[in-house]
Amino acid sequence: MQKNASPKQVARAIGVSESTLKRWCDDGLIPMTKTVGGHRRIEVAAVIKFLRETGRQVVEPELLNLPVTAGKTEWTLVRAVDRLVASLVSGEESVVRQIVFDLLLADHSVTAIFDDVLAPALHRIGEQWSCGEVAVYQERRACEICMRCLHELRASTTVADDQPLAVGATVEADIYTLPLTMSEVVLRTVGWKTTLLGTNLPFDTLCEAIETARPRLFWLSVSHVVDDATFINGVNQLFSVAHGCNAAMAVGGRALSENIRRQIQYSVFCETFRDFERFARSLNPVPGIPTPPRAET
Repeated sequence: MQKNASPKQVARAIGVSESTLKRWCDDGLIPMTKTVGGHRRIEVAAVIKFLRETGRQVVEPELLNLPVTAGKTEWTLVRAVDRLVASLVSGEESVVRQIVFDLLLADHSVTAIFDDVLAPALHRIGEQWSCGEVAVYQERRACEICMRCLHELRASTTVADDQPLAVGATVEADIYTLPLTMSEVVLRTVGWKTTLLGTNLPFDTLCEAIETARPRLFWLSVSHVVDDATFINGVNQLFSVAHGCNAAMAVGGRALSENIRRQIQYSVFCETFRDFERFARSLNPVPGIPTPPRAET
């Protein structure tokens, strides 16, 4: 997805006159900047935010480097899962982008897309791989396609400089990037500045990072645990450091068994991305960002 566009491109893309668009920009509805040479530019992320908040449709999405049908194809979330699985397995990246941006511009929340479409699709592909129905290269390719889509979704968000900071990571031996990145996108859609420390990090360096960055929120994505006792001790150490820095600590992920959860300390356990979004909103209610319904179909 391109980062910015000219007023003429944006006006054509959303089907209004340039004068109307400029009036909206002057009224502060869509932020506009000027280049060193005096040319006006508009961030595509700001356009997407405007479309979602106002319910307007994009008429010529290709002018913003969005899929040609973005926002025009009506998907039920269940039907989208089936099509997404097939497209990911076959490596049809353009179709995957189409589905994701269709849903986004049709006003489905990011958490609905993640909880009800992307996560179930990835889970199904994982099951197919374990049964020998999907080759290793197909599963890995699907993950790479998803990562590129997540980077586009991240690029479609704008966050003010005065918003609080959230820092996220996975611990040593946990190399799963997708859920960590999905969590970051969720946070950015509700107004948080974010820093990803990455995956497979030792507990001691995570403690150092929290003490240095002093975030308002630290989140831990947990997809793999090697040794329960080591993990429990490390997480409790992280919580102690986070608490001492006045940071909330959120945890979530498929590897957090009930037995582990009983023995670790945290501010909140998030079973879904909707849970994570609600907790993030409770810490930092941002005016102007609509709260999605609790469930979507």
